[in-house]
Amino acid sequence: MELGYTKLVIDENVSTKDISPDGNGRYKFYNGKWYAKTLPSMDLYSDQDGMLAITQGGDLVSVARDFSLGRIPLLPGRDGFYVEFEARMTRDDRDNWPALWLMPIEHDKKKTDHYPGDPPGFERWMELDVHEGGNGPGITGTVHNWQGEWPNYDGRQNHNNVSRRRVDPTKFHTYGVSYDPIARHVTWWVDGVKEMSAGAPEVPEIASRQHFYLIMGAQTHGKRVEYTMIVRRIRAFVPQSSQLPAER
Repeated sequence: MELGYTKLVIDENVSTKDISPDGNGRYKFYNGKWYAKTLPSMDLYSDQDGMLAITQGGDLVSVARDFSLGRIPLLPGRDGFYVEFEARMTRDDRDNWPALWLMPIEHDKKKTDHYPGDPPGFERWMELDVHEGGNGPGITGTVHNWQGEWPNYDGRQNHNNVSRRRVDPTKFHTYGVSYDPIARHVTWWVDGVKEMSAGAPEVPEIASRQHFYLIMGAQTHGKRVEYTMIVRRIRAFVPQSSQLPAER
C-alpha cells in the first residue's frame, strides 16, 4: 500500500441479511440516505451467487438515517485511509449512474460540520466519490470541498475527475480511493492502477477532523435504463497506528 495503509479494518462480502429491514438495529447497511424524502423499495436488493445485487434505484448507507452507527466502522480522516469496492454492472449504458462514495457523519441534520470561528450556520465538509458511472469511458472520481450555509452551499472539485482510460463496467473491477490528510492528497485507483490524483484546495483541511461512512447506489442520469450493480467485496485500510480494530 503506497501510503502505508496496511491495517485492514473493513472486509465485507455483503448480502441482503446485512441490510436493516426497518432502518433500526446494528446492521452493516441501511436503506436510503438521511435526506431522502422517500426510501427505495427493499425489493431493489437481492443476493446473486453470494454477492449483493442493487437494482437501479437502490441506495445503501453504512449508518442509519438517524446517524446511529452500524457494524461497519467510520473511517477517521485524521488517520487517512484507502477504501475499495469490487463491483460490476449488468449493462454498459451512459444513462447508468452507479455511485460508490463516502460522506462524513458530521454533515447531518444538526449541522455538526459547523466549527468554532465559522459564521453562524456555516458548514464545511468533504465528499469523496470513489466512482460514478455514465460520464466517460473510464471512472469518474471526484473530491468535493463543500462549504457555506444551506441551501446556498459553494463547492470546489477536481476537474481531472473523468478518466480517459476505458473500463468495461460489465466486468468486475476494484474501484479504490486513498486519502492522505497530511499532504491533503486524494488518489483514485482501478484494479490497483493509479488513475488520477487531486490536492489542495479541492481536498479540504477540514476532512482531517471528520469521520466517513460508505454509500452504494445504483442511480440514473434521467432515462431510467434498468441495470443492476453487483458488489462482491468492500475493503478499507488505515495506518497501523490507527485505533480502529483490525479485521480478523
